[in-house]
Amino acid sequence: MRLTVIGCAGSAPAPDSTCSAYLVEESGYRLLLDLGPGSSGPLQKYARPAEIDAAILSHGHSDHHADFTQLWRLRAVDDAPPLPITLPADGPPVLHDNPDSFTPTVAEQGTAAYGPLTVRLARVEHAGLDAFATRVDDALCYTGDTGPCAAIDELADGVGVLLAEASGLDRDGPSKGHLSAGDAARLAVRSGAKLLVLTHLRAWQDHRDLLDEASAIADCPVILAHPGLRVAL
Repeated sequence: MRLTVIGCAGSAPAPDSTCSAYLVEESGYRLLLDLGPGSSGPLQKYARPAEIDAAILSHGHSDHHADFTQLWRLRAVDDAPPLPITLPADGPPVLHDNPDSFTPTVAEQGTAAYGPLTVRLARVEHAGLDAFATRVDDALCYTGDTGPCAAIDELADGVGVLLAEASGLDRDGPSKGHLSAGDAARLAVRSGAKLLVLTHLRAWQDHRDLLDEASAIADCPVILAHPGLRVAL
């Protein structure tokens, strides 16, 4: 199994990265986790759009879903079938109500099979939206956007790689519905993760500060996500 970071910028695109988009591959099966603005372009370095088997949208903010409509246009070139997508009930109508392009499933807490992958979703706390974190087998937990909560602790427990947002520093004070770099590191400690990958990196932040804060707390290796990062799971 392999994780590829397509984009990792938080809230808005950065000069060197699109917003959040991640590709999980196992035995020829390809699962997208989010597809933020601009990310359908670099995605094509790693997979033809028509080869994407399914997608999961963490929540309805546009920095996580804006390029799904562009992905549909690229898939149409190859006459690909509608893309199966799991998304929150309050997700964008264009993804819920476009049956020629998407086959939507409303996200619920629980476990489901995605090809060879066992995927578990947990409802987390983010800005009053219906938001979900995703666990793939025991290999990967992607927080999406969330504040510290019991649900993300439970979902991440015992995972190998924790892909966690780092939307600020502890000294910035609590941010409603987001994890700081310190929060991400403490989650990694509680979960027993073997690797912490910091993502949702905002362009106006010094990412070295985020890495330093998390590294001082975590008891596992900590790295910054970047476009093209590939991690064996």
